[in-house]
Amino acid sequence: MARNYVGIDIQSNGLTVAALQRGRPVTRLQGLRFESLDGVFEFSSRKPNIQDTRRFIEALRRGVETLAGSEERIALSLPDRVGRIFLAELDTPFKTHQDGIDVLKWRFKSSLPMPPAQMRLDYNVLDRREEGRQHCIVAAIAQPVLEQYEDLVNEAGRHAINIDFHSINLFNYYRARLDFGDEFMLVTVESGCLGLQFFAARIPLYQRVKELQDQPELVFREINRTLVEIYDKFPATKRCKVFAHLDPGLDENMRELLAASFERELIYLDPALKRFAGEKKTGGLEATGSVIGSLGAAEALM
Repeated sequence: MARNYVGIDIQSNGLTVAALQRGRPVTRLQGLRFESLDGVFEFSSRKPNIQDTRRFIEALRRGVETLAGSEERIALSLPDRVGRIFLAELDTPFKTHQDGIDVLKWRFKSSLPMPPAQMRLDYNVLDRREEGRQHCIVAAIAQPVLEQYEDLVNEAGRHAINIDFHSINLFNYYRARLDFGDEFMLVTVESGCLGLQFFAARIPLYQRVKELQDQPELVFREINRTLVEIYDKFPATKRCKVFAHLDPGLDENMRELLAASFERELIYLDPALKRFAGEKKTGGLEATGSVIGSLGAAEALM
């Protein structure tokens, strides 16, 4: 029997669950499902997030069983605000992976929400140069936050094989199927969240995710404030391509607002859910950032 690969994206109002299967020539979508959990989460980077553990366990178990039966292995996609993502450029390579963790905890200790000893940190080396310089993307989360998620997933009879942040899973979904080129910006406007990233030589050099109400004037002001900083640090951003993910149902003026902010035409990303065999199994869900995040998390297991 074919294995199911399950990704779960966690947002303030519930869980978006995606199940995929390997297929030839294309991956098969087993299904998408949303489990409403209003009032269950209180997101924090310092303390456990889940206020009603029983409802969380029941929803997670129900969502996975409906789409993937007894599959135990899952990937979690957590809101960016519950941890930290850093981009680091280092002069010398690490001796071991653990050495890298220790060095990075020390380097970012003033930016961590808790003391380094109470943080779980990991990293990926994105680029190595002959002279020893390297770029890393670093993810950090407080142990009380992470351990609650891990423990409750275990209580639901599952195992979180991979845990990452929402913005990473969303980008990885698009990266696997699009040619962005070497230099580009990515802006994501989701319900209650704005993200902005800059890549050069396909390496992320800038990343910012901010929660705010999805009102056009607020988004406009926040983008302009962020672009002042980006343009100063990275002049190439004034002329590079800008790709955008917009959640369905946002204000109809949002595209005009983005074009005015960036002073150029944006390239809007197509989630292309129809590329999956079994595309009709979307459960009536539109291609929101949470759906894309859950699919990106599931693909990370494949």
